[in-house]
Amino acid sequence: MPNLQDVAKLAGVSTATVSKVLSNTPYVSEATKQKVVDAVATLGYRPHLAARSLVTGKTQTVGVVFPYLYDALFKDPLVLAILEGIEDELTQRNYHLLLSTPRFTGENVDDTFYQLMQSGYIDGLIAIDSVPHSPITSIVKRYNVPLMVLGYHNTPYNVHSDDYHGGGLLMAHVLSLGHQHIGIIGVPNDKNMAVNERVRGLRDKAINSGISFDELPQVKGDFSNRSGAIMMSQLLQTNPEITAVICLNDRMAIGAMQYLHTQGIKIPDEMTVVGYDNLSISELITPALTTVSQHATQLGRKSAQMLLELLNGQLPFTAVLPPTLLKRGTSGAPR
Repeated sequence: MPNLQDVAKLAGVSTATVSKVLSNTPYVSEATKQKVVDAVATLGYRPHLAARSLVTGKTQTVGVVFPYLYDALFKDPLVLAILEGIEDELTQRNYHLLLSTPRFTGENVDDTFYQLMQSGYIDGLIAIDSVPHSPITSIVKRYNVPLMVLGYHNTPYNVHSDDYHGGGLLMAHVLSLGHQHIGIIGVPNDKNMAVNERVRGLRDKAINSGISFDELPQVKGDFSNRSGAIMMSQLLQTNPEITAVICLNDRMAIGAMQYLHTQGIKIPDEMTVVGYDNLSISELITPALTTVSQHATQLGRKSAQMLLELLNGQLPFTAVLPPTLLKRGTSGAPR
């Protein structure tokens, strides 16, 4: 197999120059870069990543960690949308992606995550983590691994959507349609800080509109479609007067819609349903779901960009992306 010396000889440059080009080091002329690229293509050279890491101290690998809660992560299309943005940005910059899904054990995580932190195998980490009391960020700091948080933890570098504003958008939309009897399907307060911010936005918008938020019927699901259906059933049993339901993610909203269909309740003629996240399926179902987009793929891309800035010695700024209300077919005025 061709080696680094073969590439250098064919390109007419030093092996050090070849290494600089292959690791995207600046200050190499475009003409020289092209010679090296052409030589690599001609010879079919493939750099040995382990050997490169010994020389550069870098593995060109970024870890992405999701704390494991509720049902399987990969059943959630939101996770896949975030990963799409991260993977696309890393690939364009010649980085590899390594996924880690630690399980919580009380207030700690399983040993495999500690092993990853000790391994020296990753250059940096993106933690997609809005779980209150999660130990992930404190563990990463202990091992001095460069960290970018996609979520609400108080760390030097993080990115998240403006969930407070998004919650306000949902409540304002439902109230603008004339609804007064509104149910809410959320999750327990100790499960997700992003959802807590959405609830805070709902609350403030309701209070500012003269609505007593605490008197609105609220039930707690677990993000899944199934829990949305179960919670919709409970809401109607205890509060048959409601004409609208605000669901704090799309999966629970779709579950609520499925239950309403089984009961012959027409959407939106007899019940308005709104969600949050703008999953790809939300515009494919009938009727299409009114929802708030937090631009998940863009969030993933931005978190990767910011981590790479950090790895290159820059100091990225905390970023808060504005959400967008998407009015579709599941919301209408009450009868």
